[in-house]
Amino acid sequence: MEPSFILALFQHGYKVRTSTLYHLLKGKRTSSVLLYGFLYENLRFFQLFPELSEKQFDILLDNLVKQELLSKTSDSEVQITAKGLQSLTHEKDHYSWIDNYRFGKTDEMIWRLLQFTVQVVSQLSYNNKNYLPLEQSPLYQKQIKTYIKSLPKARLIETVKKEWSQIFSVLPEEEADFFAQQFSGYQTIGKASFQLMNEQETVFNRLLIKKEKLHHLIDTILLMPDVSFLKKLILPLVKQNENKSMNETARYLSTQFSIDALAVQRKVKLSTIKDHLMELALTKDFPFERFISQPTYACLRDYSKPYQDWTYRVVKQENPEVDYFEFRLYQIQKLREEREASR
Repeated sequence: MEPSFILALFQHGYKVRTSTLYHLLKGKRTSSVLLYGFLYENLRFFQLFPELSEKQFDILLDNLVKQELLSKTSDSEVQITAKGLQSLTHEKDHYSWIDNYRFGKTDEMIWRLLQFTVQVVSQLSYNNKNYLPLEQSPLYQKQIKTYIKSLPKARLIETVKKEWSQIFSVLPEEEADFFAQQFSGYQTIGKASFQLMNEQETVFNRLLIKKEKLHHLIDTILLMPDVSFLKKLILPLVKQNENKSMNETARYLSTQFSIDALAVQRKVKLSTIKDHLMELALTKDFPFERFISQPTYACLRDYSKPYQDWTYRVVKQENPEVDYFEFRLYQIQKLREEREASR
């Protein structure tokens, strides 16, 4: 792992707990870890390094502290230094499209399914059945057979060709070429991704660059109309990244159940419902006013920004009646409004 990548995770400038960042990169799905990722705009790196050991992570941090790129503000907190921020100005940001929270669990499966689809449709367009399929697994074979049968042959070929043309017209030319050259089809064998990358890049950077491009591609496909063949093809795999129990809770948001009633209906603990609602608030359209009381709004509106510096302990001392769940929802709501306004 590149030390510059880890350093970039602190460029927000706030004092933060290193253990929570470690759990974010490792993929620990708790409300506190996900909230951390949201507050410091690192949620997209969730579970990026599931095999990372805490010892490896601590060594990386210690080296950055020794180089005076990070400073320890306590035993458990660090903050980036002016020297650290200066060093990042020379780094290229390859990672603006990475969204491991939304796509990381199934991104490679999605890419393999897309490649297999292109191969099958290409061979089909030439009526060629004598070829070695890219995928032998029933997972991919079943998916392809289901979707191929959903359209007449001529329309399927035309649709897939048209949709890929639309996608490549939206992507930067370099990215479109990167994917197109990996496709196999009739009398064509695609290249491996590493063959298309700069040999000067480290193995680590190659992996992240590939993920960056792939997530951009997936996001582009998801922006297509709901009737699009490729969008319908990958959507079930995209949804596998989501918390199924949380999505079940989300279905109840269209009702007027209270939080307590939601817990009863779902037959789960009240704390679980609150965790689900908090995670939904991070990225989905969310009815904040329904769950934040007017007294809480009144108590918190006069606190000075930035919202990332707020701690419940301090607020609780001054306003004992403020509920933790409402406090966090308010913090999320205001940060979302702030970020949307700055776009």
